Amino acid sequence: MPGKRDFKRKSGLRDARLIIIAAEGEKTEKIYFDGLKDYYKNPRVHVEVLDHLLPGSEPEKIILTLDAFRSEYKLRKGYDLLWLVIDVDRWRQKLAFVAQQCLQKQYYLAVSNPAFEIWLLLHIRDLASYPANVLAEFLENRKTGDRTCVSLELLNLLGGYNKTNPDMAYFAPRVQNAIENGRAADPNPESRWPNQPGSRVYLLAEKIVPQENS
Repeated sequence: MPGKRDFKRKSGLRDARLIIIAAEGEKTEKIYFDGLKDYYKNPRVHVEVLDHLLPGSEPEKIILTLDAFRSEYKLRKGYDLLWLVIDVDRWRQKLAFVAQQCLQKQYYLAVSNPAFEIWLLLHIRDLASYPANVLAEFLENRKTGDRTCVSLELLNLLGGYNKTNPDMAYFAPRVQNAIENGRAADPNPESRWPNQPGSRVYLLAEKIVPQENS
C-alpha cells in the first residue's frame, strides 16, 4: 500500500502551517477564504479550500472531503489544521452528530448561525448594535423573494451584494473588525456552536490573518 504524499506548501516558509478548509458552500466560502489568503499573504500559513468530494452540501459529505485529504497527505499532528465550515440553518438536526464526528477526528468546527452571511455582516457591524427583535429575525432568516433576512441586511448596508461573489476588496481589510465582533457575539465559546446569531469563523480567520500580538 503506497504511503501518504507530502503536500506542496506554496507559502513563503517551508514549515508553513497547513490550514485545510472544507465548507458547506462551494462558491461563497471558497472566494472568501482564497481572498483572505491572497490579501494578507501570511507566509506562516498555507490555506487550501477543498472542492467537494461528493455532490451536495450535507455536512457528513463535507466531512468525507476532509477524511479523503487526510488519508492522502502527510500532516503534522497538532500543527496542521483541518476545518469544517457549516451553517446552522439547514442542518440543525445534524449538528450534534457533526460536532461529535469532528471531535473524534480532531477536526476544527466553525459554525455560523444562521448562515455564513452573518460572518460577513460582522465585518460591518457589531451584532449588539441591533435590537432583540432584529436579532430574532436574523436567527429565523426567512426569505423575501430570493434573499434571506441577513442577505437583505448586507444589501442595505453595502448598497449592493452578490451572495455567490463577495467583494473581498471590501471584506478582507475589515476582517480584524469581524474577528472582534465575532468574539463579542459569542458569550459561550465552550459550547459546540453558537445558539444565538453569530459565527465561529472568527476562530478560523485569526489562524489565517497575522495577529498583531503574534
